[in-house]
Amino acid sequence: MRPKTSGLVLAILFLLLSLMSAEAKSRPLVGHVMALLAVFEDAGVLPPESSPDANALIHALIQTQAALTKSKNPAVRDWLTEAFRSAEQSGLTPIAPRALTSQTLEAILRHAATHPLSARPAVLAGLDAFHVGQEDFNLMGRVYWGAKDRLRQRDQDIHRIYEQQRAIMPFQ
Repeated sequence: MRPKTSGLVLAILFLLLSLMSAEAKSRPLVGHVMALLAVFEDAGVLPPESSPDANALIHALIQTQAALTKSKNPAVRDWLTEAFRSAEQSGLTPIAPRALTSQTLEAILRHAATHPLSARPAVLAGLDAFHVGQEDFNLMGRVYWGAKDRLRQRDQDIHRIYEQQRAIMPFQ
């Protein structure tokens, strides 16, 4: 069964393309965020298009991916490395942090739940350079865990659905 891509996701694509750099190496990253949004839509947890949460979620995903792929801040790099190491030790597939995938997002959210940003001011300051804060993590967490739960209720795996969506997104 081929995953569906609605008009909302296509509209989000246009928004993402307008927000992302025209730089060629940034283009593949758009597909990762689009795939996450498509997964959230498929699960029925994507905030309504006209809501403030919809814009905030898009912003949070794009900026978290920017921090993941571009931050040179040692505190942020160390915190992310800890997140991925911890995720691998708890059974997630080894993570290559080159983009914000379903696995990298889950690893980051799990780590943030047990290693709060408020307890790591240097990490929070490093993420702030990318305009990412605790509220962004709260929103991404609500949406991601809601999607994972809904998909599990349908006997679907969020990471498998993400990979299916990623395969049909532009900018491979």
